[in-house]
Amino acid sequence: MFHETGPGRIEVEADFTGVGVLQALLWNFDFDDFAGYKYRDLKPRHAEFLKQKVLPLLENDRGQIWMCGAASRIGTAGWNKTLSQVRVSMVSGYLIQMGIDVEQMQTEAIGNTRTAQHKLDDDRDRSVLLRVVPKIHFKPIYKPDLPRYFPPKPKVSKNFKIAMLLEVDATISFTAREFLKKMFKGKVGGGIAYCAALFTIWDTQNNLKCTYAYAAFGLGVGLSLPKTGGRSGTLHGDWTPFTTEKPITCSQFGRTMRYTTIGIGNTSKNWVLIETPPGVRDVYIEISTGTTIGGGMATYPAHLSSFIPLEGPKPFSGP
Repeated sequence: MFHETGPGRIEVEADFTGVGVLQALLWNFDFDDFAGYKYRDLKPRHAEFLKQKVLPLLENDRGQIWMCGAASRIGTAGWNKTLSQVRVSMVSGYLIQMGIDVEQMQTEAIGNTRTAQHKLDDDRDRSVLLRVVPKIHFKPIYKPDLPRYFPPKPKVSKNFKIAMLLEVDATISFTAREFLKKMFKGKVGGGIAYCAALFTIWDTQNNLKCTYAYAAFGLGVGLSLPKTGGRSGTLHGDWTPFTTEKPITCSQFGRTMRYTTIGIGNTSKNWVLIETPPGVRDVYIEISTGTTIGGGMATYPAHLSSFIPLEGPKPFSGP
């Protein structure tokens, strides 16, 4: 028989919580809260916690969430399984209403299978356990591959190195290009520039790396050598160390990056402003790159760029 049990309770796991990472137990769901096969709303405190603490980690497809509903020992195993399914669906349904894609979620319901040593009606057993991790760390499990995967806590660091693997610039010319051609005797292309590059970010504390694809439009001019077709580029560069304000994983950088470059031959200057997760100051550094084929200068604003990890963290102990 349904009865209210008071305000919703929340317990956050401090050892797991970090940038883009959260584990929490939402507990003290009402007793028999699917009695009469009637769906009920989330408790206000649970809903507020999801809105304030969980949604920001999932918005813009940044993260994914694992949720597990549970029930106390009172009642049959079958009914408790149903109750736990209803509770986890209340949480996932609220997140869906707030705009989170179902592809970012995994749900599980365990009934009272883990409460054998608990008292008959423990408030903490009427609960939903949730864990949020950055999306790159998530390994989806598709039915019927059960039991479902419980995502581990990602390895984080404040100490990183970055290197450019390969970069190519191409300039789309306008009227200004004709003027610059005359000034540089036909060896310069000016106008809208396009850049495509690969970068590796190395977590030197945990010996992990993540490769990123970068693409952007900007403004620039290119000094082209014979047979380069009006393009310039840079080969593999040196490793540039940097630190972050807070510990994060090597796959949590991006989605955008401002990139400014000036280079010819063995001489180049390059600056990047890399986006980091909310709550962490973006990283602005001068990076060292390799030999430039051709030459030129360009700047690529962040809002016209894409800086996306191509893979999850991989073991890497250095070049």
